[in-house]
Amino acid sequence: MKLKIENIGFIGIIIIVILAFFYLILGLSGMLAVLAIMLFFMLPAYFILDNFNLEQDEKIVFSFFIGAGIFPSIAYWFGRFIPFKIGIFITFAILIATAFLIKKIKKQ
Repeated sequence: MKLKIENIGFIGIIIIVILAFFYLILGLSGMLAVLAIMLFFMLPAYFILDNFNLEQDEKIVFSFFIGAGIFPSIAYWFGRFIPFKIGIFITFAILIATAFLIKKIKKQ
């Protein structure tokens, strides 16, 4: 049985439940940390994986593990040469741009 999570409203409700859980357990800082992990780690990798023939649940799981490896590595190397906060945002922009470049190349 495949789990279909194609509905954006359902995904939004799940994210709200996850954030509420971490808010109750860890407080505001824990909730914000989980939100940052979802935005900075998972989102760029999800957009990259969206260009390939994967199911929705596969994209979500793979994006977490790929993002947890790629994003910190690139941000660390940028942080060695420029301020770390700027390196984080540059890494985010590079990964998002990569996702859209892959989509543009696959379209042609």
